Amino acid sequence: MWKNIIDKKLIIINPEISNKKDLFEAMANHVYNHDYILNQKQFLKALNDRENMANTELIPGIALPHARSESVDKLFMSIIIFTNGIDYKNKEMGPAKIIFFFGCAESQNKEYLQLLAQSNRLLKKKKFREALLNCKTQDDVIAILNQYDDEVVSTIEKEKYLLIMTLNNVDKADDVMNSMIEVGITNASILDSTSMARKLAYEMPVFAGLSYMAQGKNKESNVILAHIENKNTANKLAELLKENGIDLDKKGVGFIQIIRVENIIGSFEEDIEL
Repeated sequence: MWKNIIDKKLIIINPEISNKKDLFEAMANHVYNHDYILNQKQFLKALNDRENMANTELIPGIALPHARSESVDKLFMSIIIFTNGIDYKNKEMGPAKIIFFFGCAESQNKEYLQLLAQSNRLLKKKKFREALLNCKTQDDVIAILNQYDDEVVSTIEKEKYLLIMTLNNVDKADDVMNSMIEVGITNASILDSTSMARKLAYEMPVFAGLSYMAQGKNKESNVILAHIENKNTANKLAELLKENGIDLDKKGVGFIQIIRVENIIGSFEEDIEL
């Protein structure tokens, strides 16, 4: 997805900036000068409002500041790399060295969420982070992005399918949601559930001998329902899940089903406030 978004002019290596406040002001000015936003003050306010909700340095040394605003003319992603890091006002995470900086217009929610999800997934990879920190030029950065970029599943097919995923480890639900967003699924419903095997093992005395099946496992599970328009989306989702340590080929992890839907009444899309 990055291939269609990234602008070489928005890649900056070792600018003379030492703290988050100066970074936000400099970047708001930079994207304004390159015609990505219409109003610097309005965008800067949206950026700071989002940051005041929660610090966006979510991984040690990695920050993903972002804002959705009417002042954004078109979706953008800027990458700023600091060899020695800057003060990002997050003592627990330390100096921020890699900044993925996003802006989104009100009408580009889905693409925006996909960019955030893809960036969040890859920035957790030590090898990817180290490759970025070793970049000396803008072209070096673009080469790394292209190496790790994934094609977004086409929705030209425009069929109607119900994707049903059973996840037996609820602790992995955040990784599942991130992967779903990355493949373009933003309409999922999540149900709390219990599998039959676990219910037998935990609750029915006559089957007490099966309790060994549940040792070290949570009783709870999730069933996730989502509308998709291309059945290949499910295959791409399974690939991303495996990359995140959720291998559906392993027994007891979970599984995905796809069912063709004849008709949908009402809108399945839901607005997500960012």
